[in-house]
Amino acid sequence: MKGKGYIIMKMNSEGKKRKPFTALDRILIIAAILLFLAAAVLFAWDPVKNYLRLQKTTAIVSQIQEGQATIIVKSDALPISGEGYEEIIDPAATTVEASAPQNTTTPTPLPEDVVLTALGTIKIDKINLNLPLLDDAGVVPLRYGAGMLAGTAMPGEDGNCVILGHRMKAYGSLFNRLGEMAVGDSVLITTLDGTQYEYLVDEIIPKLDPANLGDYIDKSDGTGKQLTLVTCTPTGVGSHRLLVIGHLKES
Repeated sequence: MKGKGYIIMKMNSEGKKRKPFTALDRILIIAAILLFLAAAVLFAWDPVKNYLRLQKTTAIVSQIQEGQATIIVKSDALPISGEGYEEIIDPAATTVEASAPQNTTTPTPLPEDVVLTALGTIKIDKINLNLPLLDDAGVVPLRYGAGMLAGTAMPGEDGNCVILGHRMKAYGSLFNRLGEMAVGDSVLITTLDGTQYEYLVDEIIPKLDPANLGDYIDKSDGTGKQLTLVTCTPTGVGSHRLLVIGHLKES
């Protein structure tokens, strides 16, 4: 037999009315839904950008192999988080304009179209890398390939040929796998006219304080025909620099 207490509890539960949604409740629910959708879009967008960037990079390599020296891209297309070659060379600078003269108060905006000047391609079979080699290590060129650091030796010349690239999180993207390189590995640079320069790796600097990077770049005497590949490490952090150093293989 159901007791008196049960009857009272039932009456109380049936007598309660559901509290209606207030305007604030509706706003909070809508905000939560929008935040969830925004997070989902951001989560999915990076892989999409990586795919589109890979397709563009592959297309540029094909154009270079066909002898095309200039490629036009949009300055606002497929940006990379934290991009800027001063971040690879000097972590204290966050944009190209950060190293501009002190009397420059307003950063010079990039034009809508940016002309990439190709020097050739850089290929490393060990890590399945085949990228455009571009005559600029600025913001836009480094989205699509490796960039020559201004003022360093050209491929095949005496001196230090310094090439920069982004250490992407996506496996195999740009210089992502550079950490797999070892002494004795080969780096092949092919210029626009088809000339090939093969460098053999003879030194790896796995973790260098950026403050000491200049000691490995500014080598104008006694280096022979040297190649220095530079990227950030660890992946996704970039507090230090990874260097792969080689010298031209004599024929």
